Amino acid sequence: MLLRLLALVLIGLFCHTASADIGVALTYPLIAKDPGHLRGYRGALWYQPSRLTWQHVKIYFDMSAGHWWVNNYPTHREINIYSLAPTLRYYLMQNNYISPYFDLSIGASYLTHTRFADRNLGIYFSFQDQIAIGASFGKDQHLSVSLSTMHYSNCSMSSSNAGITIPLLINVWYKF
Repeated sequence: MLLRLLALVLIGLFCHTASADIGVALTYPLIAKDPGHLRGYRGALWYQPSRLTWQHVKIYFDMSAGHWWVNNYPTHREINIYSLAPTLRYYLMQNNYISPYFDLSIGASYLTHTRFADRNLGIYFSFQDQIAIGASFGKDQHLSVSLSTMHYSNCSMSSSNAGITIPLLINVWYKF
């Protein structure tokens, strides 16, 4: 149900703007903290309307699905997380070869379970916070690579708020 709603929101955004960039991203954890030994991946569709583009700043929207797992726990070994998040991207400089940037994102997430590994996440709703540093490459900037940190938390809306923290992820972005 939530995935359908997110798809309708994204389709509405695409239809509302005639000029926009769209693309896909794949994320893989390099270092996991809470819980330890976390593995998984996150795939995303992103949409960047041209009206939200300025000289050094762009705002885009990221709709993602992540599948995370741990092997060293007897129960609660897997979780899927669906998110929709606006992202602010600040370019330090832009040219035809490399354009380094910072990303800052806070969005809403739906968790398929309230328990994951040894963590009591409290409720199915969570916030996804992400900070990244990366660069876009080439004349048309079709390829981007970034390193990020990500955290899921319900912001104490529940008495249980263990959260999930992934201190280092690698993200590969492709713009169509």
